[in-house]
Amino acid sequence: MSAMTSRERLKITALLAGLSLCSFLLGCAQHQETGRSEALIRAGWDNYRLGEFDLAARDFEAALAQVPQGGAEQQGALYGLATTWNLRRPGEDMDLAGRLYRQAISLAPTNDLAAWSWLALARMKALPVAGESPNLEQQVDAYQEVIVRFPFHPAGEEAFLFQQAARLETPDLGRTREVLDALEAFLSTHPRSPWRSAAYKLVGHCCTVFGLPEKRMEAALQEWKTAEVDPANPADLSWTYWQLATLAEFETGNFGLAREYYRKLIAEYPAEQRVFVAKQELQRMDDLETRIRQEAVAR
Repeated sequence: MSAMTSRERLKITALLAGLSLCSFLLGCAQHQETGRSEALIRAGWDNYRLGEFDLAARDFEAALAQVPQGGAEQQGALYGLATTWNLRRPGEDMDLAGRLYRQAISLAPTNDLAAWSWLALARMKALPVAGESPNLEQQVDAYQEVIVRFPFHPAGEEAFLFQQAARLETPDLGRTREVLDALEAFLSTHPRSPWRSAAYKLVGHCCTVFGLPEKRMEAALQEWKTAEVDPANPADLSWTYWQLATLAEFETGNFGLAREYYRKLIAEYPAEQRVFVAKQELQRMDDLETRIRQEAVAR
């Protein structure tokens, strides 16, 4: 893992901001000591981001040797070291990572890093073993513990979505209906969740299973509109425009909406391969509507 997702970057930025605040609140002598440990934690995350996992582990371990016991800095260093051993490839050590996450949780069981540590532990329980995924009940239970502890924290919300996705892996109409109901309830009770786009994506999958084109179309629109925006890495929306246009044209018969997104694709991504087909589809819809009008007059 040589690159971090924008969500991971946000978590780490929040962590480091919290450490800076702790540094400010401590006395001068303590401030100098904390400043050194904070610099080591920053270096650890920089090396982790670059895929230099041995260096990252060294930095986090050095920070642990310096930080006051029981404070935010110790928890931050433990979380960084746990994440390094959890997600490094190759050379991961899940057992060690699990112990480190639990140590981090024990220092402050209800704060942000505890929430993300609980989610990491759940994700570890849901990983395939020898190529075989854990049984569904094990995955559901692992995520449920995070959901119960942190129902309105982003970590708990992410656990909920992982849980629902796991339930959809094996086709089952009854279970899919339960998941759709759960997702709609989540969207109703979590209007500011950063995971709404992912929830709408799962809703769209369920609507496809049940043959609900209008609802599928609305889910696709909301998935796009609620997606996370990273100004530093603007998203390529060509596939989104294509998906929305074809859903509107072939699933719901909404030619107006289809034209809107085909034209967005053509205008914003003129070199995209699908532009040629998009122009053909615009012409096809025009020809079809012309023929229908002519037939109506002939009657």
